[in-house]
Amino acid sequence: MEDRHLYAVAQFDAQTDRKLGDLYQKLAAEGLIGTQTKGIPYHITLGIFAIEDEAGVIRRAQAAARTIRAFSLRLANLGLFGLNVLFVAPAAGHELLNLAQAVAAGGGTVDEFPWVAHTTLLMDEPDAILRAIPVAAKYFTPLLATVESVGVYEFFPERKIGVYPLR
Repeated sequence: MEDRHLYAVAQFDAQTDRKLGDLYQKLAAEGLIGTQTKGIPYHITLGIFAIEDEAGVIRRAQAAARTIRAFSLRLANLGLFGLNVLFVAPAAGHELLNLAQAVAAGGGTVDEFPWVAHTTLLMDEPDAILRAIPVAAKYFTPLLATVESVGVYEFFPERKIGVYPLR
């Protein structure tokens, strides 16, 4: 199945996940549900990899988790990918960049777009995204998040492969 890939993600602390979930609930209360994956914690995707690289992705995620400490970053603003994705953007510092590089090192990603650090709030049709922007803008306030772990998942169908706490 050609749409199956592995995703390595930077996962947040429970408080950040809850705050982002609360923001999403404000959107859902307006009927803005979206097509984004809902079964995993909020995160920043570090890389998308071929299914055949599962052992390598796990090895790199575990190695990164052993050597990189949990770190804080500011989820600073809202952003858009066209009119199909509404996201929260971090003020990315060297810690996030180092983590992304450690997970992707030596194992080329299959993502067709350049990496942009973001946490998806809503994926939908343009009219829904346009309705979501003022709702999200009304309730979003920058927050300090902690990146606590690296998760490895397969999509689609969803399969949780592992979560590796940062040291």
